[in-house]
Amino acid sequence: MMPNANLHWSAQQMILAGLLDHTLVGPFDSSKPSLSSRILPWSPSASGKRMRTQMQQLFDRWTSDDFVLALLLFFNQFSGSAVPWVEHSIDATWEKGVIRNTREFYGMVTKCGGCITKCLADENCKQCIDALNAVDTRDQVASYRTVVSFESELLRDFSYCILQKNNVFGCSASIPKLPYVVPMQTWRGREITVDDARKLLIGHLDDDSAVEGSLKLQTSWKVACGANVAYDQFPSQNQIFYENSSGKDMWYDPIFRVETIDGRTVWAKRHYKVRQQTKIHPATFRFSVLDNGVTSDEFWTIAGAADDLSWIVFHYAGAASAVGQRYIGGLLCTPDGSVPKDEKVLEEIWDVLRGAGIEPWELFVVNNDEMDAAVAGPPPLDYFRKDVLKVKEERRRAAAAVS
Repeated sequence: MMPNANLHWSAQQMILAGLLDHTLVGPFDSSKPSLSSRILPWSPSASGKRMRTQMQQLFDRWTSDDFVLALLLFFNQFSGSAVPWVEHSIDATWEKGVIRNTREFYGMVTKCGGCITKCLADENCKQCIDALNAVDTRDQVASYRTVVSFESELLRDFSYCILQKNNVFGCSASIPKLPYVVPMQTWRGREITVDDARKLLIGHLDDDSAVEGSLKLQTSWKVACGANVAYDQFPSQNQIFYENSSGKDMWYDPIFRVETIDGRTVWAKRHYKVRQQTKIHPATFRFSVLDNGVTSDEFWTIAGAADDLSWIVFHYAGAASAVGQRYIGGLLCTPDGSVPKDEKVLEEIWDVLRGAGIEPWELFVVNNDEMDAAVAGPPPLDYFRKDVLKVKEERRRAAAAVS
């Protein structure tokens, strides 16, 4: 059985959340709140009060990711040393001070004034900016859900100009190197090859490059559960891996459902460039994508897979440098998105995940209910792939004509 992450963390978080009511958070004493914490928002005690509120909100989510984020934010603000995972912020805050906030605002207006004007004149884009202003964008769970709830070309252009092109906020981040995850070494009784690893990605997709045992479905894999709440909060996660038109590199198209913050249910899609890292190991890959105007760079590892293609485990580590974000996670994927029920199979999977630094209780089960997904309409599974298939078909016809 899959352990319950909420139960594992509930006792510890209840204790820590209770302590927030009776202890100091930085210079703020919740039992004896000072006058300055109430009327002087720039004061150290007011800063501590805001941190206490934010930590309480994160603890109330009952996840290990949010628990860690709360502690990282606290130490970044009050330890005297910057914590790389959360040191950068693209928000206007009292903690930054008037001079820095003014400098960043001036940079936005002078370098991206046109994009800002167009975004704020559009109801959808402005709604997103207003919603992002209400959260700490270092909170990847809240900020990413907000972005995908309102994504549009105007929002993409707005973000690209301010964050990616001009890096107005001076952010940086690199892909985490720890934990080091050992790639799977053998598959189907022999040492894994470059071709094996590519075919494992393609998985069950109905594709000319699919491996023996593929079910020839519309998707390569479906995510059954994952270990990063910011991304695994989304239901109906379809993975589509396929070779590009030249066959040299690959594409990865995740198609997932979003329950937006304003109550809609829609499909979202991404289009990743995939480059196999053969000099490191056949089962390692570099992924890159422009996601709503911000580039994400990721290192993926196939940590394990069943010989019969009934499951596969991925580990990923990534960074969105333009917003100063780092992240790690893991995925258990199956053909239909269900968690295997056989206890022996589960134990094998748990061992693979533990080897990637992930405990079973850290996993979030993805909702792959087809009835729920029907509300959003048919998923756009071939949105990107159809163009590659068209090019390949044209080449086949040209080759046949010549011969």
